Amino acid sequence: MTSRQRVQAALRHEEADRVPIDFGGRHTIHVHAHRDLKRFLGIEGGQEIVRSYLTYTAEPDPRLVARFGGDVASFQVKPAGGYTFRLVPATNSWEDEWGIRYRMPPGGYYYDPCEYPLASAQTVAEIERYPLPNPTDPNRLVGLRESIRAAHAAGEKAILLNAPTVGIWMLSFYLRGLEQGLMDLAAQPELSEALAERITEWYITFWDWALAQVGEFPDVVQMEGDLGQQDGPMFSPRLFRQIYQPRLRRVIEAIKRRTQAKVLLHACGSVYWAVPDLIEAGVDVLNPVQVNAAEMDTARLKREFGRDLSFWGGGCDTILLQRGTPEEVDSEVKRRIADLAPGGGYVFGSIHNIAAGVPPENIVAMFQAAQKYGVRS
Repeated sequence: MTSRQRVQAALRHEEADRVPIDFGGRHTIHVHAHRDLKRFLGIEGGQEIVRSYLTYTAEPDPRLVARFGGDVASFQVKPAGGYTFRLVPATNSWEDEWGIRYRMPPGGYYYDPCEYPLASAQTVAEIERYPLPNPTDPNRLVGLRESIRAAHAAGEKAILLNAPTVGIWMLSFYLRGLEQGLMDLAAQPELSEALAERITEWYITFWDWALAQVGEFPDVVQMEGDLGQQDGPMFSPRLFRQIYQPRLRRVIEAIKRRTQAKVLLHACGSVYWAVPDLIEAGVDVLNPVQVNAAEMDTARLKREFGRDLSFWGGGCDTILLQRGTPEEVDSEVKRRIADLAPGGGYVFGSIHNIAAGVPPENIVAMFQAAQKYGVRS
């Protein structure tokens, strides 16, 4: 099977010739780990490309993608015209097109949001006056439309189209600041509702416009929206169902009016509590399946939700990948594939982007195990 056929079969809940592997699609690798891995494998040369300054991850070297059997090609929407990315060396910070500033602290590995343009807003009117970037700016698809069409025509990789920014509730928290955003939910829900509605309308407008041009080509459309901490919900499930889940459903309905692609939601942490709500909203694929969080047992998730939902990721406990031995990694991958792969509905990948400091030998062991245990017997 081609990579595209393999992923499509899995997302139809069919068993392919082997479990599809994502390395270089939704899941990639921290810039530092990427350098270490290439050095370990004796791979020289090639251009180092930072895919995302938010997570400081690399566009993986195509030789690594081929070696590890990556089946997915990732495409990222561009910012609106007029925006220019500028990394400020003095503060090691940058600002996105929404006016949110991110900074990497000394000795850090990631860029964290640190300045929030709506942090001081106190009224719905202030929320509604804040200028949002143009969702239908032609620059967003310049060059991307042609690249996606070319990848589709080649027919090899499955095509994953990423949302232009994080999802409804996460973007709300980035614009307000996490602490203030959570306080709004409890004390000023009218502000949370107003901001969520503006972002929802922005996304509906964006997807309607973008997918009118490229909707026939992607196999997966990816959205983001972390919902869990390590031990439970990030905020009240009642408020999620009241404020965010209906708006998520509206965005997904807009996506599915324009494409046959499956909708993947990236939601970290302990999200077992939310899975029925996500299915009801139209989510087809759950990522990243954070197996070491509370209530995220892979066998249970597959048993209870595997008919309605596909799983993407969950291939190896992140702590074990960082601190374990290659032999332990091999056993872990074997277990997760045994839990999630039967009957299809599974794409293998690391749980998060592979972090800085992960031993290269463990990365190799993870993908070798996926190739070994993922083959249909």
